[in-house]
Amino acid sequence: MTTDLSAQNFLLLQQRRLTEKLKERLGYLGIYYKRNSKNFFRNLSKEDQQEFLKQLRRDYRTIILNYFLENTTLNQKIDDFVNTAFFADISVAQLVEIHMGLMDEFSKQLKLEGRSEEVLLDYRLTLIDTIAHLCEMYRRSIPRES
Repeated sequence: MTTDLSAQNFLLLQQRRLTEKLKERLGYLGIYYKRNSKNFFRNLSKEDQQEFLKQLRRDYRTIILNYFLENTTLNQKIDDFVNTAFFADISVAQLVEIHMGLMDEFSKQLKLEGRSEEVLLDYRLTLIDTIAHLCEMYRRSIPRES
């Protein structure tokens, strides 16, 4: 019973933390009306696409590994990651794919070590945080009607 309560309290605390982080980050973002389509992921060469995805995956892995630490630079890392994804016109589905791939790798590693993979469920917050930020950037990129 106390385990359930402490898990609920932890989840509530993380949800509040996520809300605060989003408010902090989205409060100072500018609105982007123009992006150069030459830099869109789909317009890159296959080789450049592979390299771009590798880098995006490395950046996201760093975010995941630091997400629950008291890290003052994490918001900036998420900002940079989302800006990169936004200007390359990366879809939310591609971000989910990156997230799930990393969770699968972490799960396999935890199993090899004989540890529970339940802790990985907490990293849904990382995905929600990142997707919310990216969606807000896309929403703000739509020119407002006069």
